[in-house]
Amino acid sequence: QHLEREKWLVLFVLRDTSVLENDSLLQMHFKTLSSVFDEIHVLIIAESWQAKRGVERIGTNIWAYTTSAKYWWSEPFSALTIAKTELQFTDGFRPDLVVAFDPFEAGLSGLLIARKFNRDFQVHVTEDFYTDEFKNREVENKWRLRIAKYVLKRTQSVRTTTKIIAEEITKKFKHIKDISVLPRHYDIAAIIEATNSDALPDAFPQFAFVALFVGKLDYESTLFRTIDATRAILHSKSIGLVVVGDGPNKKEFQQRAEILGIQDQIIFQKDESKLISYLKSANILLCTDTTEASDEIVIKAAAAGLPLLIAKTQLREDLFVDGESAFLCDKEDTVDFSQKLAKFLNMNSLREQFSLNAKDIIKNRLHEDPEAYKLAYRDSIESVFALEDGREELIKQ
Repeated sequence: QHLEREKWLVLFVLRDTSVLENDSLLQMHFKTLSSVFDEIHVLIIAESWQAKRGVERIGTNIWAYTTSAKYWWSEPFSALTIAKTELQFTDGFRPDLVVAFDPFEAGLSGLLIARKFNRDFQVHVTEDFYTDEFKNREVENKWRLRIAKYVLKRTQSVRTTTKIIAEEITKKFKHIKDISVLPRHYDIAAIIEATNSDALPDAFPQFAFVALFVGKLDYESTLFRTIDATRAILHSKSIGLVVVGDGPNKKEFQQRAEILGIQDQIIFQKDESKLISYLKSANILLCTDTTEASDEIVIKAAAAGLPLLIAKTQLREDLFVDGESAFLCDKEDTVDFSQKLAKFLNMNSLREQFSLNAKDIIKNRLHEDPEAYKLAYRDSIESVFALEDGREELIKQ
């Protein structure tokens, strides 16, 4: 009977508890999608120390269920139990489709649930888990690699955040019939409109050239690399590095600037609400961070027409071409950052070229219209229904 519905009921399985926080990015993501699905059910696999919160309604048609287990490897079975308890009714299992937000614990949980209730299944892969960085990050990750292999061998529909990850998965799992990159949405028009306004004054008139760094100053921050890459040019009084952000490691970075004798050329700004003004006033964005949050900053800067000197991430390599629309560096190559910064400093025409090319890429590659984005996201998920033997493959293996 569910096949006759105009809008589908979807169960998302994930490990990120921020969905329970009011107005968090993840919660807002689901609230955005609530108009294109009949019901959204979110099953959160929490750490064992996090208290179970039962069933919570986080939107008009959005429900969240939290589960945990003493041992991480038993979490998928705990998730299956929650699905049976909360989502199975006399007329059957409520969701039409199960979507896992990673191929690890969430992936295995989603696979078990989809198999048990004969539902279509899709896995989202948001990071390249074949890198040494992933393997070394947590002790359990070597087991997660095995889980991912098990899950992806039994999955027909996969969505990734970049084209590079999609190509990697396609090479390793040739049986997957339905694989593509998820649509993304950024409020590009608002950024462009704001930075085009002549009402914004120059935030840093004391400098002729400004490199901008934006990011949280915590243990993950790579501001030290930005400082080291700019140290040579910062001995000139007409050049400044503006750091927008705050965090527990801020004092360490300030001490680093003092040791190098360039503290007067580095301005620390806490107020991120003035980001548009900073983007308009700077000459380049220098981004050595590789976090998802820093990807957002890169997109905003490109939309604002700010030339980019950035560390490589899969998303950035997917969007920009080194030497044509941005300068991309290996994230630990301080010398390359420094050399490319010198090129930017000395070649105004290069900055203009990068500005136009990056802005054009953002306009053409990323979704601006919120409605178009929601429909594209819905269609990307619901394409799993077109796979004739998807469920049979889940059950067979």
